[in-house]
Amino acid sequence: MLFLQAIWHSAKVICAGLYWLLSLAFLWGGLMQLGKGGATGQVCIAFVACLFLLRFVVVKRYVSAGVFNVAASAAFFVFIVILDAKGMTGIA
Repeated sequence: MLFLQAIWHSAKVICAGLYWLLSLAFLWGGLMQLGKGGATGQVCIAFVACLFLLRFVVVKRYVSAGVFNVAASAAFFVFIVILDAKGMTGIA
């Protein structure tokens, strides 16, 4: 049981920084893509905006910040896979 608690704590610590890093990276990437063809920039900015709004609604009411950071980091990776599958990466 102690091992699982240690793994969970490590995941919360790593994802705390990873969430904010990915948010900044996707915002920057979205801003850089706005002038290019396609809707990749708008999609990236909208995704980050939705996660920010979701953070304000969900954190401290329903879940802790650590749980949200882990879930949001997983959502970022799923979003990366979806963008890659649709061929929306590497446009810049």
